[in-house]
Amino acid sequence: MIRKIYSSRAQVSMEFSMLVVAVIVGATIVGYYMLKSAIVVKDTNVDIIEKTSNITMKVLKTVN
Repeated sequence: MIRKIYSSRAQVSMEFSMLVVAVIVGATIVGYYMLKSAIVVKDTNVDIIEKTSNITMKVLKTVN
């Protein structure tokens, strides 16, 4: 009976640790892709701002 109690506690502990590891790995993967997509969005926004600025400058040059 004592062996069964220890074994079940060890089993629960092992399952809990595997669950924690799976959650950490999942969070790491999701975080990586979120950062990667944020960098792409930042680069895209910088390009759009530059294009808008260039167009505005061209229009202002023709006004003068």
